[in-house]
Amino acid sequence: MKSKFKIFVLGVSLTSLTSCALSNSVQQINYQSGLKIDNKLASSKTVQIDPMKDTRGYQDNKVIFYKKNMYNQTMSGAYMAEKPVSEILTDAIKNGLKEKNVNLGSDNKSFTLKSELQKMDYEAISGFSTVQLIPQITVKFQLIDNEGKVVWTDLITGKANTKGAKFEKFLPPAIDNLVEQLVNSQDFLNTIKE
Repeated sequence: MKSKFKIFVLGVSLTSLTSCALSNSVQQINYQSGLKIDNKLASSKTVQIDPMKDTRGYQDNKVIFYKKNMYNQTMSGAYMAEKPVSEILTDAIKNGLKEKNVNLGSDNKSFTLKSELQKMDYEAISGFSTVQLIPQITVKFQLIDNEGKVVWTDLITGKANTKGAKFEKFLPPAIDNLVEQLVNSQDFLNTIKE
């Protein structure tokens, strides 16, 4: 009986994530930062944030990810954000760095932070009566000095364990985790400190 219930719950959750697997559907991410940034910097050198590049290879930069069927196979339909995913992530990164007290701007900049969205996907893990969704956002970061030299680089994957299939609950915790790892990277902070 328990296994039938478990299969039913997994089926309902995956159905909500795979409904109309052959068509696109717009989802409101409505990202609002839930970060609580500690250990703010006293001061920093000026960092310019370049718009993030989406290198996932999708023709439409609003694709969050493609839908999957109950066998975890990728379908032709996609979940679409209300605006390009890279813009949502760039704004989140800017807000996180401002919260950390990093001096942002293009005048008298010391560094440029470049980023590439390489992967955005999710994994579904079924439990007794719930399904845990683990979104994963992988971004390559590079900090470049005024001479064009890469002075810091890292590949960061933001993850979060969530319950339910609503995008406004599903993706923001993973975005927060990505930003939190960036603003707490000691190598990054040591490079931009005054």
